[in-house]
Amino acid sequence: MISDSQKIQIAKNFESLYQTQITTWTPTKDYLSDDDRYLTIYDNLIIGVYGDCYGVNAEYDEDDNLIQEASEFEVEIDGFGSTATQAEVFCFEVTSELAGVGKFIEEHGKHGDW
Repeated sequence: MISDSQKIQIAKNFESLYQTQITTWTPTKDYLSDDDRYLTIYDNLIIGVYGDCYGVNAEYDEDDNLIQEASEFEVEIDGFGSTATQAEVFCFEVTSELAGVGKFIEEHGKHGDW
């Protein structure tokens, strides 16, 4: 399973692509720390709150059944919010043992079932 420190770093890297800090978008609840806020951002990233999150290296058999979960993911960032003022793709990798999140993302993203 991916560690909290990896999740936090992915969330910070994702946030750096925006003109406005994503931490201002998170719900107005009290977080115990900035780390908790970044973990929320990571969770939101994975479930598609900031755009569809796709596993790019998943493998399927000829019947379209998932064989290998994805470990590399991407999310498209609209140009209106990015620092580049044009659409760009944020890519990240889950480098530790997958615990079903790749399958969840891939199945939902593939069919647009968010």
